[in-house]
Amino acid sequence: MKSFYQLLFQNETLYRAQEVEAIEKIVKEVATSLVEEPVAEAPTPPPPAPVAAPTPPPPTFETPNLNHQVLILINESPRMSPSNTIFLEKVLKAVNLNLDGVDILNLSGAKQMDFRPLLQNKKVHHIISFGVPFIQINLEIMMNRYDPKQIAGVNFLLSESLDIVQSDDKNKRALWNCLKSMFLGN
Repeated sequence: MKSFYQLLFQNETLYRAQEVEAIEKIVKEVATSLVEEPVAEAPTPPPPAPVAAPTPPPPTFETPNLNHQVLILINESPRMSPSNTIFLEKVLKAVNLNLDGVDILNLSGAKQMDFRPLLQNKKVHHIISFGVPFIQINLEIMMNRYDPKQIAGVNFLLSESLDIVQSDDKNKRALWNCLKSMFLGN
């Protein structure tokens, strides 16, 4: 309890009174001296004129131009490595696709993008994200990795980044099983 008082009143000067009567006498003296002393009120300055705070413009999101029905999202700085390009090409070939038949969007260092118009216009039928959370493209979709979902006619797949998938057989198998079900109907 003593340490509590020390902490609570660490910057205060404390006095220990032996008698309650002495405390009451001190309190009365201090109270009467405060009441008797005239206090000159300082003139109050006029209130400052209200200033309208500038309202920030609403966030603007870019909408990418896409040419294909399959969109692949990556996040590799400054660009996709040659080994990841070769790996992705093999993955796509396994489901009868190629690099020229898909849109690859590298979101490394990109502004936030809005993909909602793409979903409304049904331009894209498959979105495969390699390590890019869907919130980064302004889609609030909660997904587990390697658990494809169809939302509004669009198939979504969230995967680990290409580097991780390429180096781990468990992730490769999980990706392959998802891609088979999405593209080959297996």
